[in-house]
Amino acid sequence: KKPKLIRNLVILFMITFIGSAIYFKTSSSKYQTTQVIPIINTKVVNKPWWTLNITKDGVKQTIKSSGTIENSEYIFEGYAIPEGYDIGNVTCTRRDKTEVSGDITLDKVENNKIKITDSSKKRGTICEVTIRELLNHKILADNKLQEGEPDFSKATCNNEIAIANTSNTGQYRCTDETQNGVYKSEDDFGPTYYYRGSVNNNWVKFGKNSEGQDIWWRIIRINGNGSVKLIYAGEGNSPSDVDPNYNDEKLRGYFMQQTGINKTAYTFNSSNTKSEYVGYMYTEGEVNGNEANSNAKTIIDEWYVQNLQDYEQYLDGTTGFCGDRTYSTENTGDVTNQGWTSTGKNIYYGAYLRLFSAKAPSYVCPDKTNDLYTTSNAAERGNKALTNPIGLITADEVAYAGGKKDSSNYGYWLYTRSIYWTLSPVYFNVSKGVRVFIVYHNGDLDDSNVNYSSCGLRPVVNLKAETLISQGDGTIDKPYIVKTT
Repeated sequence: KKPKLIRNLVILFMITFIGSAIYFKTSSSKYQTTQVIPIINTKVVNKPWWTLNITKDGVKQTIKSSGTIENSEYIFEGYAIPEGYDIGNVTCTRRDKTEVSGDITLDKVENNKIKITDSSKKRGTICEVTIRELLNHKILADNKLQEGEPDFSKATCNNEIAIANTSNTGQYRCTDETQNGVYKSEDDFGPTYYYRGSVNNNWVKFGKNSEGQDIWWRIIRINGNGSVKLIYAGEGNSPSDVDPNYNDEKLRGYFMQQTGINKTAYTFNSSNTKSEYVGYMYTEGEVNGNEANSNAKTIIDEWYVQNLQDYEQYLDGTTGFCGDRTYSTENTGDVTNQGWTSTGKNIYYGAYLRLFSAKAPSYVCPDKTNDLYTTSNAAERGNKALTNPIGLITADEVAYAGGKKDSSNYGYWLYTRSIYWTLSPVYFNVSKGVRVFIVYHNGDLDDSNVNYSSCGLRPVVNLKAETLISQGDGTIDKPYIVKTT
């Protein structure tokens, strides 16, 4: 019996010893995993399985990843965002179904991948991410960016399109037909991307008019803050309602019908006897006051209330519209006062020098305090004088698009076979009166007395940077359709 007892005690001791060794070894291994191994971009041994669910266009895709450790945090980088999309909503939950937020951060890394960081380093995290199709992202995804800066001393278009658009064969040719597409420049916010020349993939459907018809627009540019500037392009339920050449494959999508607000002729202001009347808004006897509405602004506001007011939540009133009234260096005489009628003094405004002389348009607004028309919610930006977030195109934007002084252009995308006002003053001249830039019926960037009564109005709006679209590629057959629900 004694040898058996000793044997049993030895066995019990060995079991206890081995069990203790295994326990302490395991504990040490776990401790060493989190404290000793290098933690920068090192694969985790005890993998903290995550699940990432991506919802795109209503379809959910499930992805799994083991993650890495970086700066003591679990990192998940498992999904490359498609071009034209951006990160929308994100929620993360634990295995026990509790939602977590404080430990979770989400961002988009440089290689355009979703990056989720969980500083708690817990297993079983499930993240639900919705990626959304933004208009500004989709524009850049659908267009190859053109290199360099265009030659603004030349009118730009495709001559084949220009020839087909007019019977006036002696004046159809553009002086340059190589600079068509999307280009990059700078505005007050940063990089801006604009359409130039003969392009037909900048169509947008946004809103409905008072009769329930679709309102069609064309994209001028992506502003530096991500908002998208649109110019009115007609009303109707089909492309043929706004495009007289819809059935002509060559000309499809190059100019609008004279529909809606553009079919009626308006004056910019009722009188051209005082230099104040170059303003979209003005104050009698002041250089750049904003108390009274021009005739153009009154008409634009009336159209807005009838057709777009219900869509105001999608419009950006802080980006603004620049009606530059700063003086050019080409002024003659004393220009310290306004309100002349026959004193022999001429006033030339900034756009006159940039576009008629220097051939160097600019998206930067020289006087943001007085001449940048914004709404009252624009904080400290602009004059905050607008009741509604709507305005007109500037002469500089026409020049960027391919228009030029004294150059017919029947082929660029702003050509409409009609005359319409811009927002930009040209000069006050004692013999010619007060003049503002227009786009002439032959596509020429021209100017006219403010009381000229044969010009149409094409409203301009800025869509917010977070504007979503439901479909489209920008062509007139498949315009970008703004989500308004």
